Amino acid sequence: MADHGQPVERLKCEMHRALDAIDSQLAKLEILTAAMAAFSRPVPDYDSGFHHQRHLTASATVLRSAR
Repeated sequence: MADHGQPVERLKCEMHRALDAIDSQLAKLEILTAAMAAFSRPVPDYDSGFHHQRHLTASATVLRSAR
């Protein structure tokens, strides 16, 4: 009697392999789509002012050594 299970298992294996390849290609497509969306927006104007921090004052503290 011929074993018909082997071709079915081979077909299942090929189907899984094909679906894994499609999944990999979809992941790459998702990354490229996100990159295209990010680069499609204009670059914001450059503001050379540094408004987010207070101006730091230059001061030095001298530590005396304990004798």
